[in-house]
Amino acid sequence: MKALLLTIFILLAASRGYSGSGDAGPAIGSQFPERGVKSLLGPKGALILVDASAGKTHEIEENREAMHKLGLGIGAVPSKIHPGWYVLDARGIIVAKYFDDTARYSPAAVLVHQFGWTPPDLPTEVEGKQLTAKTGESDNTVAPGQRVTLILDVELNPGMHVYAPGVEGYIPIDWKMQESPAAVLHEPVFPRSQKLFLKAIGETVPAYRNHFRLTRDIAIGRVADGAGKLTLHGSLRYQACDDRVCYIPQELRLAWTVLVP
Repeated sequence: MKALLLTIFILLAASRGYSGSGDAGPAIGSQFPERGVKSLLGPKGALILVDASAGKTHEIEENREAMHKLGLGIGAVPSKIHPGWYVLDARGIIVAKYFDDTARYSPAAVLVHQFGWTPPDLPTEVEGKQLTAKTGESDNTVAPGQRVTLILDVELNPGMHVYAPGVEGYIPIDWKMQESPAAVLHEPVFPRSQKLFLKAIGETVPAYRNHFRLTRDIAIGRVADGAGKLTLHGSLRYQACDDRVCYIPQELRLAWTVLVP
C-alpha cells in the first residue's frame, strides 16, 4: 500500500500546475494518475485526500463505512500542497475538487456537497407557519482548522411555495447567521429554483416547492468555551404563498451545535 501511495504521489507531483496553491494538481475532467487507483475505486468512484501526513488515517477509517454505503472508495496521498479532496468517478476521472487555502474540508462535508448525503444523526426540527425546517451538521465533532457544512432542510406544506433569491418584487427566502469569533462563515448555497407560473398574478417567478436543501460551510477556529461546545445561531426568513395568497413574512430562529476538542 505504501508503494502504491508513493507511486501516486510521484505522478501527482509531475502533473502540470502542481504547486503550493490550494487549487493545484490535476484538473477536473482529467484522469487521476492511473497506477493503482483502480484498487481504490468503488462502483461510483472514490474520494482521495492529499495531505502532507498521508491523510490522517483516522479520517479515512471513520468515514469508510459511509463511503462504502454510497458505493465510494476512499484513500490518501502524501502531498506538499494544502490538504484537500479529489472526487473521482468510477473510471478514475476527477469530477470535483475540494480545496481551501485556510481550512481542510471534512470528508463528510464533501459527501454532503457532492452526493447530497444526509448524516445519520437525527436533525433538530423547527416548526414554522407553512413549513418545517430541519437543521443538521455534516460533522458532530469538528477539529480546529476544519471546514464543515451546516445543513438546512426545508419542507413546505402542500400547495405552498417560497421565492428564491434573485426574485424581483417579492420577498426571497434568506438564511442569515450571527457572526462568531470561533468560526468563519461562508455564504449559503441555494439549490436551483424552478420557474413557477402564478396564474393569479400572471407572472413566472423563481421559487421553491415541496422539499429543498440549503447548505452553508463554516471553518472552525479555537473555541473558548471550556466544554468544547460551539453553538452557532441563525435565522430563516421567508414569505410563503399558495396559488391565491401570500402570507405574512416569517422568521424562524435556528441553531447548530458542534463539539470542538
